[in-house]
Amino acid sequence: MHKHRHSLHEIVYSFEGAGFQNSTSGEEKIHQGDIIFYPSAQEHSLYCKRGQISRIYQIYFDQELFSESVNVEKDALYVLGQIKIYARRRSLISLSGIGSERGDKICESMLWEFQNRYRGYSWAIKHKLIELLITVLRDKKFKAPVKGSMGQPLSNSHIQDVCMYLEADYMNPITIQDVLEFCPLSRSHFHALFKQETGKTFTQYLNELRCRKAEELLITTKDSVLTISLQCGFNNLSHFCHSFKAVHGVSPRECRVRKSLTDVMPVK
Repeated sequence: MHKHRHSLHEIVYSFEGAGFQNSTSGEEKIHQGDIIFYPSAQEHSLYCKRGQISRIYQIYFDQELFSESVNVEKDALYVLGQIKIYARRRSLISLSGIGSERGDKICESMLWEFQNRYRGYSWAIKHKLIELLITVLRDKKFKAPVKGSMGQPLSNSHIQDVCMYLEADYMNPITIQDVLEFCPLSRSHFHALFKQETGKTFTQYLNELRCRKAEELLITTKDSVLTISLQCGFNNLSHFCHSFKAVHGVSPRECRVRKSLTDVMPVK
C-alpha cells in the first residue's frame, strides 16, 4: 500500500493475523491485539505480506466528535491528547493480554452497532470509542514517559497525569480547580508535590510550557505574535510578551528575527 494521509484520526486494531505499518517511526511488525494510532495528517501505510491474512478494524474520527462542554467528552479529549503525545514518538501501541481481550470485545461491539444500526447506534459507537481510548491509557504496557522542566523523569503518577493534561490542553484556560477535579490530592499537597517533582510551581510550569509552544510557532509559522499568544493559551498580549522574555531572554519578535537571521547567515 502506498503511503497516504487524511484529515481524520485513524485507529487500527489488529484482530487476528499479522502485518506491517510504515509511519514516521519506520517499518514495524503488527501482532494480534496491537493498536496503531495515526493522528490526522500523519503520513503512513499499512499492509500485509503474502501468505499473512489479517483481520483489522479501522476507526476514523474527527477530534470535533468530542465536545469540551460535556464532562465525559472532555475527559475523552484528555485521554486522546495523551495518546497523541505518545504517537509523536511511536504509532504502534502494544497491549497486554487483558488489554487485547478488552480491545477485541469493544471493537466487535462497535462493528455490531454499525452493522445493525438500531436507534442510538451512533451514540453507542461513540461511547465504545471512549472505552477503547481508556483501555489503551490504563493498560500496563502503555507507557508515555513524562519529564519535568529539568529533564528528569517524573516518579509520581498523579503529577505525570497532570503534566500530560497540560501538554494536551495548554491552549485552553486551565485553573488549579480543573486539575484537582481529576487529581486526588488536596490543594496544598498538590502544590508541594508538583514543585518537588518538576522543580517549578504550577503557574511557572504552565507558563514555560506555553512559551515553548509559542517559540515553535514563531519559528515555524508566519502567524502574528497576537495570534500565537492566543493559540498558546495567553489571553493578554502584554502578559505573553513578559512571560516569553522571562523564559527565553528575548521578546517574541526578537526571537523570530534572530531565527530569520540564522537561516540567512548560519552561525558557525
